Amino acid sequence: MIKKVTTLLLLLNMMLFAEVNFAPLPTKVEAVQKDMIVVSTSSGVQIGTSGVVMHTFDETHKTVIASVEVVKKEGTKLYLKLLPFKYAPQETLPSYHIAPKVGDEVILNFLYNRALAIVPDADTYATVTKSYDNFEWVHPDIFAAKLSKSYNPTPSKETFQEMCTEQNIGLLLIYAQGQGNFVDCQSFKTIHTIPLPVASSIKAPFFNRLDPIKGRIFGLFGGKGVKDYDSFYTKLLK
Repeated sequence: MIKKVTTLLLLLNMMLFAEVNFAPLPTKVEAVQKDMIVVSTSSGVQIGTSGVVMHTFDETHKTVIASVEVVKKEGTKLYLKLLPFKYAPQETLPSYHIAPKVGDEVILNFLYNRALAIVPDADTYATVTKSYDNFEWVHPDIFAAKLSKSYNPTPSKETFQEMCTEQNIGLLLIYAQGQGNFVDCQSFKTIHTIPLPVASSIKAPFFNRLDPIKGRIFGLFGGKGVKDYDSFYTKLLK
């Protein structure tokens, strides 16, 4: 028992002081190359990190005109692929078709303060959320309710991304094979990993406090659910 507690404390210490920056990271467009833009930053940014481009109309008016994903790094230069902005669509607001220009603001790590933990048990969930209490954790019950309503016990990359868009979530923390994988919601690429204690139990498809999620007609439609937790999420992350 003492060894187990000591190991857990060491792991928590590693997590708390991991050298990773999830804070919003502002920078400027330095060049535009067709469907790519180039920016510079001295901060450690990983391939797959997402963000947004902000266009300024005047001193008091600005708007998001595109999403971006880091696809290449050369020293302090980052090459970002331009993508449509998916978060918080507002049908009553005008749709801006403005191409990014040199000098426009880019904010990387967009919405990384809101995260969803996909873990196998309550103990792991408590470990993660208490260690990273600077995040706003969206409870997995909300995602479980979404899957249950659609009779979908087997979440896919697309259903995760739908959840992220609906709830303005920037990061997923997905447990698999004894580690936590911080995954960018939009690119679905792992940008950081942390060690986690081996789960003492498993609830499929992930820890939540709702009744088991069922497919339509005894699982004939919607899938039969997650049978092997580690194998399922390891494959999903690949």
